Amino acid sequence: MTWEFDGGLYCAATTETGVGEDRTTYFELSEARTVPASAAMPASPAPGPTAVTVVVYAPEEEKPADVFFDGEQTLPFVVLQHFVEIVASQAGEHAILGLQS
Repeated sequence: MTWEFDGGLYCAATTETGVGEDRTTYFELSEARTVPASAAMPASPAPGPTAVTVVVYAPEEEKPADVFFDGEQTLPFVVLQHFVEIVASQAGEHAILGLQS
């Protein structure tokens, strides 16, 4: 998922690994980069280096989510806020984090 804010393009990506009790979901926020167009494909956004990663474990783990920040990058607060809304929404949809959908 990509969105624009104040002239910048940002990307939120979600990856899920494992199943059942071994399920782990990774939410990553980065500035998006535009991949140049080619003869076969138009220009499109792609994730850049990850600025924030949220790691959410299966509810059976009874383990709180972890958050990691890249100390070299800064983001506008409103971008981080939007990312948190995305994570909370998807976590609620998938019954992770103990959130109600």
